[in-house]
Amino acid sequence: MKTLTCALAVALLAVCGCSLLEDNGTHLAYALEKGAKGLKSKPDGAEVVVRYEPLTGINQSYGVSFRASPETEAPYGAASLSVGGKNGGSTTYHQRFVYVTREFFVNKSNAATFLTLRKNGNRIELVDVL
Repeated sequence: MKTLTCALAVALLAVCGCSLLEDNGTHLAYALEKGAKGLKSKPDGAEVVVRYEPLTGINQSYGVSFRASPETEAPYGAASLSVGGKNGGSTTYHQRFVYVTREFFVNKSNAATFLTLRKNGNRIELVDVL
């Protein structure tokens, strides 16, 4: 019986994917990844604005913070992002594809967060968070 229960749990995770385990930090990192991939083929100086909403929507108060990336090649070391509010979380996943130019911190209430990415040579940089 335990084997069957375990097998059903594994099957459920396989069907539902990692979204069951996703928090808002990871959700934001995925949004940044998508924006960065779109900039890779663009000319130097091109920008894209990523619109981010928490997993449970904007009808809440939440904070978004980023630590600045160290001057290294990707992945950019200990640069982390955090998202507070419902399903809050933090991650360093974004550092694989986004260089954070400085520390950012914003508090939001019932509003989306807008993050500006810019292509600078071979690097995609986070240059603004509103």
